Amino acid sequence: MKPILVYLNKHFKKNIPLAGTLLFLFFIPFEILSQNTRHCHASEQRQLFLENNIFAAHQIREQEATINNWINNNRNSVNNRSVVEIPIVVHIVWNSPEENISDEQILSQIEILNTDYRAQNIEIPNIPSVFQPFVADIEIEFCLAKVDPDGNATTGITRSFTNNSSGIGGTSSIHFSNQGGHDAWDPEHYLNIWVAKFSGSIGGIGTFPGMAPPGEDGVQVNYLQFGNINLDPPYNLGRTLTHEIGHYLNLEHPWGPSVSDCCGDDFVEDTPEACETYLGECPTHPVASCSEPDMFMDYMFYSDDACLAMFTEGQKMRMLATLNTLRQGLLEGDKCTPVAVEEVQNKPELHILQNPVFDNIRFEIIDNKNSKWEVALYAPSGQIIFNKKNIASGFFEIQMRDIPAGLYFIKIKNGRNLVVEKILIYK
Repeated sequence: MKPILVYLNKHFKKNIPLAGTLLFLFFIPFEILSQNTRHCHASEQRQLFLENNIFAAHQIREQEATINNWINNNRNSVNNRSVVEIPIVVHIVWNSPEENISDEQILSQIEILNTDYRAQNIEIPNIPSVFQPFVADIEIEFCLAKVDPDGNATTGITRSFTNNSSGIGGTSSIHFSNQGGHDAWDPEHYLNIWVAKFSGSIGGIGTFPGMAPPGEDGVQVNYLQFGNINLDPPYNLGRTLTHEIGHYLNLEHPWGPSVSDCCGDDFVEDTPEACETYLGECPTHPVASCSEPDMFMDYMFYSDDACLAMFTEGQKMRMLATLNTLRQGLLEGDKCTPVAVEEVQNKPELHILQNPVFDNIRFEIIDNKNSKWEVALYAPSGQIIFNKKNIASGFFEIQMRDIPAGLYFIKIKNGRNLVVEKILIYK
């Protein structure tokens, strides 16, 4: 199929093979970053994901449509938004004492994330002048959660001993306490990060939205690449987590889904086409693997930590689109600030009785005070489809006679209590 040629600006153009793009959107479930060699389990995970999710293809199409719709509707207003915080819980899963990293090491990693995502890192002046106009302050910050899923005060750090001495990192067992790991906190409202020893040469794993079971959604990082205290180069500055959270917020590598597909598309307008990973390298600008100089200092390359320095404005739009749609639950409530006991006693629950939905939307609101709630159904664009106030807790049904098929959000609100759930409507 003839590529679609998209002209972006005076610096860059991209060849976007449509068939390859669609194949990638259907099949890539998550990214694995190698420490010494490029190590990708895409084929195995793709097959597993498709075998266990009959709605996979439709879900991925809907998600991409949602992202693009948000970007189109918010392109001119995104810089008027306030900085948002994402609550993190760090699960340390350790066997030997050195794997049980210190609180100081964890805090150093949180500081790295905040400087990297706010474009406050010291490497910014080293970015070549041709790329300086594209450097973006993502306006996302990260905190260790101060409130756990039960409403109790927390440090945002859990520590679990595992009998797995060979390396539980990179396995599904790390996500489950009964398998030697640690259970995820509510993945709709917390970014779960598991830190452990990895067997082999894997540095980290980041799951794309909807591409993993809820209990496995989040990021894994090799403890040897977490933080920046007394670590060995070249992955000693905490950029592995910066990179993997990029995947968690729906960023691809600049070279697209495959190194063999030279100059593939990453679905971002202002990153130059590339087909080199720069794994284990810190090259000197200019260097080109395709038609234009590579932006090898972008966090989504595999370059050495000391070489990485930036996200672009286009990557910012894709991450904010994801955060305001597919991962909107991360913005609900204030889990970065301790709250008074009385403010967390009435913790509502929203149970969707069937999802995906083929007929009317049926759900149950559960709370311990029999409060009145405002119920809203809205499209990813922000359009309100249904809204009703003074709804009692219990069972409720929304008629969907005039509602088109697609991805939607149900929101229930009562004072400071807010719960949002995603639903897919089929017809």
